[in-house]
Parts: sequence; C-alpha cells; structure tokens
Amino acid sequence: MLSGKQRELLACFESLDEVQGTEPLRERVGELLEEVRLHVRVTERHLQPLVVRVEGHRRALQEAEVLLTMHELMAELEAFPCGSLEWLARLMALEDAAVAHVRSLELQLFPRLSEALEDQEAVELVRAMAATREALWLEMRRARSAFDDDAAPACLV
Repeated sequence: MLSGKQRELLACFESLDEVQGTEPLRERVGELLEEVRLHVRVTERHLQPLVVRVEGHRRALQEAEVLLTMHELMAELEAFPCGSLEWLARLMALEDAAVAHVRSLELQLFPRLSEALEDQEAVELVRAMAATREALWLEMRRARSAFDDDAAPACLV
C-alpha cells in the first residue's frame, strides 16, 4: 500500500512540470503538500517504530532527520511567495528529499521490514496505515474547511 502511495507522491512532483501560471501552480503544490504531509505522518506513526525494532536507533534517526527536513521545507514553502526564487529552491529541495526518502524506503527498508514481519503483523500494519491515512486526510479536510469558512467573511470586505 505505502509503496503505491509513494509512487503517486513522486508522480505529483513530476506533474508540476506541466503546470502553467502561478495560481494553478499554487493549487497543485497545495495538493502535493497535503500528500507529502500524509505520507510523512503515516511514516512517522507506523514505520519509524518498525525501523527502530528492525534496523536500530541509528537508522531510525537517519530516517527521522529526512522526515524533519521535509517538514521544514514544507513550512518554508508556505512562507515564501509562490513562484519566487526562494520558493522554487525549497520546492526542488523537497522533491530531492522526497525522492531520496522513497528510494531509501523501497530499496533498503521495505525488503528488511517485510522479512522481519510475520504475515499477520504485515496485514495489521497495512490496515493500520490505511486507517491512519484516512483519519489524517479527513482531519486535514476539516481543518481546511474551517480555515476557508473563517477566511470567507474577510474576503467579502
């Protein structure tokens, strides 16, 4: 499941090349950031404990640092004007970090984690990750809706 979602995430980055204009780019990057946030949070919640168990604290710390970098880049993207030089630099750095993270998971961690998990544990992990992803997605939608509702009166003034 996560491997498929990771491919979708990388496809989101690739699709940015086709976007023309600042507003469509801002919208597409907003969708991308939502996907990255979901991925990072699911990874932190479900994979990091497994990495500690299977690979040890040092390896888990390396992965945590990449996830922290992705958090920081996302925050910086939201701080700079869309399309500015600083913004583009953060977007490219986020793409580089995401690609490296996905490759590390798929090529190094997933094979080792799948060997370490028993069949039932793997099934439970997939279910838990799907449930977490859905809950986080709904939470993000509610937060966005509340933000949009709060912002609506100010836009009318």
